[in-house]
Formats: sequence, structure tokens, C-alpha cells
Amino acid sequence: MRKRNSTQLKEKMSGYWLNAFAVLAPGLRHAVKKLGQNVPCPIDGGTDGFRLFNDANETGGGVKQSERIIPEGIDMLMWVNNWSFTQAFDELEGWMNGAPIQSQPVIHIPKVKVVDEANLRKWLNRIWGESLSLEHQMSYPARAYFGYRRISQAALTASDIRFHPNLNYKDTNGNSLGTFGAVLCLVRNNEGNPVSIHRTFLTKSGVKVNLGEKNKARKVTPPVLKDSKGRQLRLFEPKNGYLGVCEGLETALAVHQAKQLPIWPNLSNTNLHSFIAPPGIHTVINFVDKDRSKAGKKPAGENSALILEANLKAQGIRVINLLPPIPILDTDKKGVDWADQLIRDPRGFDLIDQAVDFVQLKQA
Repeated sequence: MRKRNSTQLKEKMSGYWLNAFAVLAPGLRHAVKKLGQNVPCPIDGGTDGFRLFNDANETGGGVKQSERIIPEGIDMLMWVNNWSFTQAFDELEGWMNGAPIQSQPVIHIPKVKVVDEANLRKWLNRIWGESLSLEHQMSYPARAYFGYRRISQAALTASDIRFHPNLNYKDTNGNSLGTFGAVLCLVRNNEGNPVSIHRTFLTKSGVKVNLGEKNKARKVTPPVLKDSKGRQLRLFEPKNGYLGVCEGLETALAVHQAKQLPIWPNLSNTNLHSFIAPPGIHTVINFVDKDRSKAGKKPAGENSALILEANLKAQGIRVINLLPPIPILDTDKKGVDWADQLIRDPRGFDLIDQAVDFVQLKQA
């Protein structure tokens, strides 16, 4: 059997990966043209789910946002073309020797949904205009919801959070399953422009609506300014050059409830990858979800933290990643976050003080 020396091949390919991708992996051509920038995923589509690293010509590496880092070019070809190691190796070796392609690359053509942005904007403005402040008498379900989670004070002082008393609940297929009250949060892009609305549907008693796994509503509405980068809830104004970021709304409110730190939830790991800190920020504290590990993969929250840290450090910003110190229990399906920390052991928030004190000591 022929021996394939991948180490030797990778050494020969250093400095030539982008040329190889242009020929062997048509799905990567967009990413090659915008090296180091987030682009639509060559497999799943979207707007910014993938990028090749700045040094991809030397390594062939990149990242499938919110899923995994693909560190080397052979792995990249295996992923994007659905090739085996043998196919990827032989095609690379053949390309270097001028041989024709033997294994046909897989080209994914994601479906693009056309959105009427004018009507979408009108709808978003209408439901936001119909919403009420959290202090309003009819907003009791929202106050009860935040009260159950011990984050009422943070919610009541946050910006861009309101309550809609009667919002249509649709499943992911667009089928209407009734009307419910909903906490609404204004979603903004990196420029601070409103682009969509995050919804948490509630019963009259302030409990999350649960109509089963098959009937889950889409939390975030379709966005206007779809091609703009970043999706965050700008709940609190940054102070003294510090800003917290996290994934979920409840996590952000828990952090502010405990330590009054300004913090912006980004709603998903993928959105965190696109986050650009506003002017005047020198330190970002990332409150990472502690997720369960999956076989062979780094937990999603921790993987996302590495990507965010690399992006912000390139902008000259210091990053502190903090995992909640409480353990993951058998009853925790996906993992734990800082909202769980607040309920189980608020003393864990002392880590924030220690982290900030350490940074200030280094600056002194």
C-alpha cells in the first residue's frame, strides 16, 4: 500500500493553499477573495458563517463559525468537498504535479430567500410601536418572568427591552399556533442600527411558552440590513473602557444584576464571531457558557471564545474569558451559564472582581 506523508505534503503546500483552493474547491472562492473576513458558509449559506484565516495561504486553515476550527488545508478540502483523506491528498499531489482533477468537488448552492425589506421594516416598527414599557400594568408577565430568574432590577434598568401583550406565535414553518405576550428586545448591528427584534414568548403567569420541540417559535425576527455585521442587544452603556459580552439575554441580566457591569448579549455564538467593540473599549469580558463536550469537539461556547478573542486582539482589545465556576449537573441538558450561577451560587461572581483587579494591576 502506498504511504501518504501528510507532513511532507503540507510543507510543500505552504504558500500555495489559496491557489489550490481556487482550483480544487470552488466553494471556497468567495472566502479566498475576502481572506480573513466572514463570508457565507460554502455549505450552509447564510451571511457570515465562515472565513479563511489571514494565514490561510500558509496553513489552509479557517473556521466554520459556531461549530469548529478547521486548522489545515487537507482538513479543509475534506470538509468542503466531502472528500476522504486519500482523495484530498491525491488531488493536492496531482495539482502540484499538473495532473487533472480526478475527484469532482462538491459544490453546495444554498437557497436564498428573497425578503421584502420595506414591508419587513414596516412590520418590525409596528410591533415595536405596539409594545409597552416593563413598568406598565399589562407587562406583569415580563416582570414575573424576570423575577423568577432574580434579574428584575437589571431588566427594569436596561435599554431596548419592552413587552408586547398579544403577539402572533408561529412555528419555524410559519404556521400560527396562537397569540401570547412576549418580551421584546431591539437587536442592533455593529454600527448600532436596529435590524431585528428578539422575542421571548410568555404565558400570562410569566413562564416561557412551551408547545413542544416541533413547535418552537423563531426567537429572532428576520433582519433588515441583512448584510450588515454583528447582532447584539445594547442593554447598558459601556463604562471606563470595559464591556461585557455573552450569548444569552438572561446571562447578561444576571451579570448586571450581580455586578452592575455593562454587558451586551450577542444571542448566538456565530454572532459573537462577528462582534466589533465600539470606540473607547480597551477590555472585553466574555461570559462564556459552559457547554457539555461532544465527542471529538471542543464545547461550542469555549470554541466561540477562542474565535472572539482572536478577532478582538487583532483590534488591539484585551479579552478576558470567564466560565461559570458551578459544575454541570446531570439535570443540565446542554450545560450551565452565568444566569444559572446567579441562582445556584452568587459568590461565583467574585471572579469578575478578580479579573478586573488583575487587569488594572497590569495597567498600573
